[in-house]
Amino acid sequence: MKTLKNLFVLSMLLFVVGVYDLKAQSTVYFFVDFRFWNSEYVFNVNGNEAFKLIPEGKPISKSVPTIMYNMVARKVTFSKAGSYVVAVDCPSAKGTYHAETNLNLEDGETYYVVINSNMKKAVYMEVVSEKDGLKLLKKAQKSDKYTFNEDFTYNEN
Repeated sequence: MKTLKNLFVLSMLLFVVGVYDLKAQSTVYFFVDFRFWNSEYVFNVNGNEAFKLIPEGKPISKSVPTIMYNMVARKVTFSKAGSYVVAVDCPSAKGTYHAETNLNLEDGETYYVVINSNMKKAVYMEVVSEKDGLKLLKKAQKSDKYTFNEDFTYNEN
C-alpha cells in the first residue's frame, strides 16, 4: 500500500514538472516598423539562422526606382529562457545593413522588439517597453500597412 502511495506521489510530481516545462517559455514579438526594399528578413539567433519575416502580398510604392514592401510582424515563442543574441541583415543596393540585440528572456514573459531606421542609423533593433509594445501590436493588427507572419516556435538545439 505504501509503494502504491509513493508511486502516486511520484507521478503527480512528474506531472507538475511536465506542466511547468510547458509554460517555461517566452514570447517575443518582432516588428519591422518601416517600409524597406527588402522582401525577406532573415534572423539569426546566437549565430544560427532561426526564422524569417516576410512581408507577404504585393509590393507598395511602385513609383520610386526600387520597390518598397509593407512593414511586417511575427510572434516568436522561445522554448527556453536565457540569453540570446538576435541579429538581422537587410541587404540593399548600397550594401547590407546589420542590426542586433541581446535578449535576456525569462520564463513566461512577453517582449517586443522593433527593427527600425532613422537619420542617425540606417537600421537598428531595440527592445521596447511593454506599454509601447502593446501599442505597436494593436496598431499593427489594425493597419493594412502591416503583414503578420505565422507564429513561430524557436527551439534551441
